[in-house]
Amino acid sequence: MMYLHRAALVCLCLLPVFVAAEESSGDPIAEFWAWFETAAPRVYETGDDAINRDDMAYWLGRIREGLSYEVLREGRKAELIISADGRIASFGAVDAIVNGAPKVRRWKIRALRPRAGRLRPVTVDGATIDPATAFFDLYKDTGRLGVVFYLAQYDAMHIEAYRTAARRLMCQAVGERQVGNDVGFVDFDTLDVRDAQFSRPFADFREVFNGLRR
Repeated sequence: MMYLHRAALVCLCLLPVFVAAEESSGDPIAEFWAWFETAAPRVYETGDDAINRDDMAYWLGRIREGLSYEVLREGRKAELIISADGRIASFGAVDAIVNGAPKVRRWKIRALRPRAGRLRPVTVDGATIDPATAFFDLYKDTGRLGVVFYLAQYDAMHIEAYRTAARRLMCQAVGERQVGNDVGFVDFDTLDVRDAQFSRPFADFREVFNGLRR
């Protein structure tokens, strides 16, 4: 009889594990949109606050690591942009998410960051790139264009955060799909190095980039 009770106890202990596994085996895109439909009124009112950032990171991370988003407000309408930060390997995941989007009141859903009318500073995990003070140079990179940013200062210990910030800034200049299709390596140096004298202000990026891609 004691063995029977022990067996029953083991089964009861394992039950939450099996339930959790069953719950997590669903479609993560459908689960993301089920969450967003419930959260949309709060996100609409509060914007990109810490709670919304944590929730979005969790649900997008269940679909694919490295995805990001942006929330824009214009008048009474809001826009949710799902982004891969210019990394072409994740474009398929972004398109799948947006193609699976339901109609959500007051919201427009967009795949990939569009070209912006005005360039704005970008900060990622404490790494900031300001288009007003950043310089750049472009290099041919096996069918793509490599980019070197020249900054007044940067912390090489956080270079991946700077790379993400740089890609988001380039998305503002030429659009994310163009960044994914055409940008190769992204690197950095300070403005006091010799090569910086041949660089251009980031305000010229769109013109130079488009000229080289023709």
